[in-house]
Amino acid sequence: MAETDPEGLADRLEHEADDLEHRSEALGRQTKDVSQEWERKRSDPAVPGAPPPEEEDEDEGAPPTGAPSGKGDDEG
Repeated sequence: MAETDPEGLADRLEHEADDLEHRSEALGRQTKDVSQEWERKRSDPAVPGAPPPEEEDEDEGAPPTGAPSGKGDDEG
């Protein structure tokens, strides 16, 4: 059922926006924490399965190995 009271609707939407903002901030913090933990594990040679960090300045901007280059690979 549609809300007909403009003030009530505004209050509800403001509350929903605040809730979404808090959830977004929490997710951002969690993402940052996981990223930092992953980088720490990549730097630790004792952690199996975590490849060492790649040198960023060598191939900066280049597509990963095996990725399509977008340069007409299907010409024929």
